[in-house]
Amino acid sequence: MILAALTLAAALPASAVHIYPISPVRVGLRVETDRVVADIDAESTFWIEEVLELHPLPPSDWPAPVLRRAEEYANAHLRLGADGSRLTGRLTNASFVQRPWQVNERGRVLLRLVYPAVRIGAELSGESDFYEDYRREMLEALRGRPLPFAEGYRTLLRAGSRRFDLRPGAVSFALSEGDARPGCVKRSLIAFAAGAGALLGAASSWPALAALALLLAPDLPSRRRLAGGALCLAAGLAFAALRPVAPDAAVWAAGLAAALAAAGRSEAAASLLAAATLLLVGWFLGAQAAPWLPAASPGAGLRAAAAVGTLGACAAALAGVFAAARAERSRLETVSQSHAAELFARRRRLAATVILLACGYGLSQNLPRQGP
Repeated sequence: MILAALTLAAALPASAVHIYPISPVRVGLRVETDRVVADIDAESTFWIEEVLELHPLPPSDWPAPVLRRAEEYANAHLRLGADGSRLTGRLTNASFVQRPWQVNERGRVLLRLVYPAVRIGAELSGESDFYEDYRREMLEALRGRPLPFAEGYRTLLRAGSRRFDLRPGAVSFALSEGDARPGCVKRSLIAFAAGAGALLGAASSWPALAALALLLAPDLPSRRRLAGGALCLAAGLAFAALRPVAPDAAVWAAGLAAALAAAGRSEAAASLLAAATLLLVGWFLGAQAAPWLPAASPGAGLRAAAAVGTLGACAAALAGVFAAARAERSRLETVSQSHAAELFARRRRLAATVILLACGYGLSQNLPRQGP
């Protein structure tokens, strides 16, 4: 499909609209005690180029004009009402998530719109037609030729147990307030997903965790060290509840220090740096997850569910890097048993040096800058 779109783009006149990769927008609609929430998850290319108009788009802390454009576009294409009256959403959270394997504008735009509370038993209704103006421009420019990414012009809306597949010509939905009010278990699952998702969207935490795994490899840590590491990460997550703002620079600095120790294999500094890295990563990830929890003032239960999600995601990431390092050590033993340790140490230093350079660059980009 992408190759066909590129071929079609070459055949379009110079004045035609650009062809962007379009995929369905996912919306999670939820009624809470004192508000209604819509979480929007969309492929980022169109948003960056046509809506937000900011290159490059930072992961968070978007400028006020960019936030305003995002809010206006989201409200224009997700029109929500209660008992026949239109509700206007207020953009409270916005972020750009780019996985390590994604480049340029590819990634996800995550938005949270918050609406006023509705009465118990209210009837919710609305329409969703993201990218409709662009779709019409494309149809006019194509002049009867097939529309690229035709199945992408949809909104997949989820509200409690209800699911809606909204597409051109069928953009309306309706449901009761009770259908969109999650129960206790569902709220905990949402919080768990927010905690796990914090790691996936935090570019600065990946190098730090990779450096930490290299610092510990290839020998399996003892149960005592594993328990201590989990406690350090949990302590950082708990601190995030008290201070839900964590600087990116702190995590880049922790990753740089851990990579430096892994490159030099300083046994004396290993435990201290591992503990400090986990504390800072926990604080940072806890702060990243907090705005996406399913409550304006989340209680201890929701925070605990988010913390479990973060702990699980970090454990999986650490285990993956550690397993890769162990596999490389085993492979080297088949090459030369007598020199396996030396060869592995060289490769670990090389990998740690690459991570060190990445963390150094990330730290330089996140240090406070003086105005002119």
